[in-house]
Amino acid sequence: MRKFMLALLVAMLAAIIAACGGTPGSDGGGSAESAATVETSAADADNPFAKYGDITLKVASADNQDPGPKPVIEELARQFEAKYPNVKVEIDFKGFSDYIKVIPLQMASDDAPDVAEGNQGWQIDGALVKSKLILPLTDQLEMMGWKDWYTPDTFQQFEWADDGSKFGEGTVYGVGQFGQSTGVFYNKAKLAEAGIDPASLATWDDFQAAVLKLRDSLPADEPVVTIGNLDGYAIVHAWGMFQGANSTNPQSIRDWVFQADGATFDNAENIAALKQLQDWVNAGVFGEDFNAVNENDAAAAFAKGQGAFLMGGNWQAGVVKEGLGADAGFMNGPPGVSGKHIAIGSTSLPWHISSKSKYPDVAAAFIDHLINGEGSAQLMYDQVQIPAVQSAPQPEGDEYLGQVATGWQELVKDGGLTLFLDWSSPSMYDTMGAEFQKLAAGKATPEEVAKTIQADWQKFHDTLK
Repeated sequence: MRKFMLALLVAMLAAIIAACGGTPGSDGGGSAESAATVETSAADADNPFAKYGDITLKVASADNQDPGPKPVIEELARQFEAKYPNVKVEIDFKGFSDYIKVIPLQMASDDAPDVAEGNQGWQIDGALVKSKLILPLTDQLEMMGWKDWYTPDTFQQFEWADDGSKFGEGTVYGVGQFGQSTGVFYNKAKLAEAGIDPASLATWDDFQAAVLKLRDSLPADEPVVTIGNLDGYAIVHAWGMFQGANSTNPQSIRDWVFQADGATFDNAENIAALKQLQDWVNAGVFGEDFNAVNENDAAAAFAKGQGAFLMGGNWQAGVVKEGLGADAGFMNGPPGVSGKHIAIGSTSLPWHISSKSKYPDVAAAFIDHLINGEGSAQLMYDQVQIPAVQSAPQPEGDEYLGQVATGWQELVKDGGLTLFLDWSSPSMYDTMGAEFQKLAAGKATPEEVAKTIQADWQKFHDTLK
């Protein structure tokens, strides 16, 4: 039944696109030659794309990690080819840094991929929307059921004014495959040795008390909370949980990321969170060399038994599981004043349909299969990746991975995803990294850090006007 309904919906969508005269740079949804010479037979009832003849769907992706997302995407592409035998899926994988440099040029070229990942924020997705290089997904939301994939709060990261002038509201231009959020990994054995039950850490105050208790009991040269801040962002990710605990309204944080008028970083909640972080640094919670170790090495050290907690992204779940085995556990940063789970996180890079694609209906079906195809969730779990859609089943027979999946779903349900703060301006990544380094080194006060970060935000805000 599901296969038939998807085929019917895709066929209806193709009819709408054709009725509207095709898309920019296309010939109306397929080459005239193939449409004229290939007839759809009764045997092709389950394949609305047979009319195109043999075609190649070009896909561009920055998810080149293996183990990680790459095997999931490759297997789902093979399944798609088996389902639609006349369609060959050709995927070009690149590392994230190289990908971000070239994808705007690729999408603007005459040989643009049909399907491509973008990147939330002004520099990539904003530019693609402004240049009309990607298609709005309004029809897919309604006809293919994509509107049910995420909560309204989660959808904001894909929404743009059609001229690219506003972020976080307007038309949906992308959809994400994986859920990527920050939280707290813990070592069950070390907590048990200290007499701490993870289930007792129900509030942020509970968590802080446990952390300080462990600082008194663990060896002085061992961090209580492991992070690796060499690249400048890990401490910001960890601080997002402090911010969430002090926030009364996560939408105000997202509004700041979206450059909404009147939004500010320089407020009492953020300053209080910065002060708490600085107190932890001064108390030796993170150890002494956290600025000299990168994120991946810190996760590997935690997996080998260093520290009681690791504050970071759920993308480290596989490393932690491999190292700690049955002692691995995960939870969100416990709720603070709002009573809700609030932390940095978003979906993975959004998938887009090129406005130059000759086969936007095929592209839409491919994205549908990637994100919500039959069996796709289990493929993701097999690679320790978390499905982003809110209807995804829990993994079977894996308590730890279930904790990680629950962490994502809790944040989504509470409307607590604050996205990634550096999306707020093209220079914010560097500014926040530098300012948090100063804060950790005692060279800037929380008030000074908040003012400098807001000044960066305001400078970009003025250019948008």
